[in-house]
Amino acid sequence: MYNFSMPAIVKTWFDSVIQEGVTFGRGNDGHKVSNAEKKALTLISSGGVYSNESSAGREHALSLSNLEFQYMGYSDVRGILAEGMALKEEIKQINLNKSIRQVQAIAREWYGKQEYHLVSVSIISKKKNDSV
Repeated sequence: MYNFSMPAIVKTWFDSVIQEGVTFGRGNDGHKVSNAEKKALTLISSGGVYSNESSAGREHALSLSNLEFQYMGYSDVRGILAEGMALKEEIKQINLNKSIRQVQAIAREWYGKQEYHLVSVSIISKKKNDSV
């Protein structure tokens, strides 16, 4: 997440691919462009936490991404927000592993593979060594 929304280059990508007759609407041949069988998964990380009531309405990266894919007619649009990446190490670890489990669950649902090994990520913080 960048300033409550997506980075400009990601928004530019959406703006360049959302084209009438190419990714939505009717093509030059008159046939309706269909993304009905397509799936989209957006992964976003943020320094803060935006799922609580006090920050509700401030997250615009995941919500905009989901809206863009829905506008293009994707039949299954999902998003995962790994929050709190600027908080204490243990909170980052918990939230990141929660997001990994969500990705695995969606992959199982979409692709039917039942054997996923739980991958956890260990965040190692590098501390400056002042000694020379």
